[in-house]
Amino acid sequence: MIYENWLYTGSLQIKSVYCNPLRENLKVECLVLGGGFAGLHAALRLADAGKKVVLIEKRICGGSSSGQSGGFLTPESEEDMQNLIASVGMEEAKKIYDIPLTGVSLIVDTIKKNSFNCDLRKQDSLYLSIKKSHDSLITEEAETRKEMGLPYEVLDSKGLKKFHPGKSYRVGLKYPGSYGINSFAYTQEMKNLLLKKGVRIFEDSEVHRMEGNTAFTHLGSVTAKNIFICIDKMRSEFNEEVSKKYYHIQTYVAISEPLSESEIKAIYPQGEMMCWDSRWTYSYYRPVADGRLLLGGSSPFTSYLANFRYSPHVINRTISELKNNFPPLSDVKFSNYWSGLIDVTKDLVPIADDDSTSRSIYYALGCAGLPWAAFCGDYIARRALNPSKTEDLSKYLGMRRKYFVPDFVQRLFGKKVAFAVNHFREMLK
Repeated sequence: MIYENWLYTGSLQIKSVYCNPLRENLKVECLVLGGGFAGLHAALRLADAGKKVVLIEKRICGGSSSGQSGGFLTPESEEDMQNLIASVGMEEAKKIYDIPLTGVSLIVDTIKKNSFNCDLRKQDSLYLSIKKSHDSLITEEAETRKEMGLPYEVLDSKGLKKFHPGKSYRVGLKYPGSYGINSFAYTQEMKNLLLKKGVRIFEDSEVHRMEGNTAFTHLGSVTAKNIFICIDKMRSEFNEEVSKKYYHIQTYVAISEPLSESEIKAIYPQGEMMCWDSRWTYSYYRPVADGRLLLGGSSPFTSYLANFRYSPHVINRTISELKNNFPPLSDVKFSNYWSGLIDVTKDLVPIADDDSTSRSIYYALGCAGLPWAAFCGDYIARRALNPSKTEDLSKYLGMRRKYFVPDFVQRLFGKKVAFAVNHFREMLK
């Protein structure tokens, strides 16, 4: 097993040009920083509104979190629905749930409208209990979906044998409305679309500093009327106050060699689904192109590390657990693995808001999930284009909302501890 993002290899059929680094000083209407899902969707909304747009990416479009993702398009967040309801009530929880739900539609509609080649797969979701004490998580989530009028099916052990006969699974919650994609391929298709629409894209152009409405790279600068900052893993030198607002969780992903038809049937007798289990540091998997299986997981130890940890120990353990669950896969090899840092906020809901000191600078940050990222990028662009006709979601996505662990505690104990404590509290609600 080699350390390499297989999604890049799986996107070789898409021809996309490399965009040269910024080597000039420009003045434009709109500047987007970041070529992931949030930045690409912000740029698309602005370009469709007739704005002159420049997009700057520090590596290549899709070269960071977006292009390393497992490609799950589901309206679920890192927070279970019953926890959201406990925090904000049913009506408010519905509004938050609609955010990634809209993000899923935004991505799928863009794929279909523009005939993107990114392995779009309609895959029902399956949430799985792995121990008796976790069964209540499934039943509570089912009750919540019933209360919200959402479709679902609870599968007992007998039902799971029909749909997903893993040895360790006890109860499952199955529901529609989710999809899988090759996330890196999607970013390349989006890049091509934006170039056709006249967006100027500069890659390998990291912004080193901001002065007012001007962003400076090593070789050039861009001054813009409106700036949309959609970057991940922001350094404190870029913006010290904003960088305190979000952190990251490390996860690992692996890809299998192509499976035989009988091996696929052993996992999915009734058709493919995307699955994840009930642990806090859950494992997740789904079928992808060429009959392969994409598998991901993390651990409490590696989740909150400040920097990448490249060891295959965590993903090897996740692979072993999968094979123990599905003995017909015992001889299947996993060819590639890679790790990624998923940006999160302290309450697991992203930030999509304007700057407190400048209403012409907007942020989309801490988007744990592709649908959240797409929505947040599109949302901040809509706010800039037509604020009076754009719904006000600052109550949920605002930069200045309060968290369980306040900033002064974070200053005392550090960022890693503050985020871990806050996330642990969210999990216990």
